[in-house]
Amino acid sequence: MSHIKKIIPLLLFFCLPVFAQKTKSPAEILREQGQAVVIVEALDARGLVAGQGSGFIATPDGAVVTNLHVIQGAAQARVKLPNGDVYKTDALVDFDDTKDLAVLKLKGFKLPAVTLGDSDKTEIGENIVVISSPEGLTNSLSTGVISGVRRTDSMRIFQITAPISEGSSGGALFDGNGNVVAIVTYVLRAGQNINFAVPINYVRGMIGETATKDFSQLPPRPNAVAQTQPAPQVATEGTTNPQLSTVVRARLGKTPNQPLYDQPGAGLTFFYRLVEGIGVMRDFELAELFRSAAIEKTGETAVTEDFGLNHLTSNIGLALALNKSDRILASVELLVNWSLDDVRRTFGDKYKRRKVAGKDVLEFKPQKEEDKKAVTKIVATLDASGNIRSVKFTKGK
Repeated sequence: MSHIKKIIPLLLFFCLPVFAQKTKSPAEILREQGQAVVIVEALDARGLVAGQGSGFIATPDGAVVTNLHVIQGAAQARVKLPNGDVYKTDALVDFDDTKDLAVLKLKGFKLPAVTLGDSDKTEIGENIVVISSPEGLTNSLSTGVISGVRRTDSMRIFQITAPISEGSSGGALFDGNGNVVAIVTYVLRAGQNINFAVPINYVRGMIGETATKDFSQLPPRPNAVAQTQPAPQVATEGTTNPQLSTVVRARLGKTPNQPLYDQPGAGLTFFYRLVEGIGVMRDFELAELFRSAAIEKTGETAVTEDFGLNHLTSNIGLALALNKSDRILASVELLVNWSLDDVRRTFGDKYKRRKVAGKDVLEFKPQKEEDKKAVTKIVATLDASGNIRSVKFTKGK
């Protein structure tokens, strides 16, 4: 009888239904996690505000995650919590200039902190919630999905549809369970809801309790070219309607020491702006975008003119083709040195391998555009060693 009494509770336990973790509403996530999402102001040597972004508290003793570009060039930072508390600091736990990440250290105790997730488990199509402070507006919330996983020369990056605005950099991107899985990073101004975020796992190893650096050790602020769009005034001479000519006379992008973009994420943003422009963007619009770039004509076919840029970033080149008939962008191509695993993690495993003109290529499953009237076609070319040397984007019906 005693044995039966012991077995019955076990049977009841194993017969209980197993429920998946309930997805939280945006309102629940804001209520539970919003007090840990902060405003980060960059202060100059006079104590004046030189820039503003967002961030979030990762530990109760004051480790604050933000983007490096939010605080670059500053003498110190001022961090404002939603409850009205304000902290000034020039202390850093760590920073990574290749991934645009920084961890500040506040002299805090029992501060509200977010729950960190595992970005390796994040999937394309997953619902997300972004909490940030654009223009200093505390706890602004937007929703969307993970629309893609892209690859730069040094990292993966999430493409997201959640609308974000100036000052959202460093904000927290939550999954449906209320865990931070990424840091909002770049905004593509020319596109609709084409924004990027850095996976949280890149910063988790940087978070700690002790300040090891200060603002004096930060790299200098990148020049204006390393922002969302290139700015220097260089175009073809003697015309009010510049076109992408044989050589656009500029110097950025010629060498790895002077790439068009210092930050890999910014270079990726620029590239996907070009992808959005396939079949739409004309040569004079491209000339405006590349007015600071040392882009050169590399050849032509019966139907296209081909152009190239040696260094979009320090380790990635760029190629593009224009239709001769209408002078509209036909394709864009990343020139890289990636492993097969890098490309699989970025574009998935659904591809066909075949030979084209004696070269091994991977043709990935076409991606439907939002209007479903066109698809984006992605083809990766391998070298003799099996490494990916280019990833070409075209569009078709």
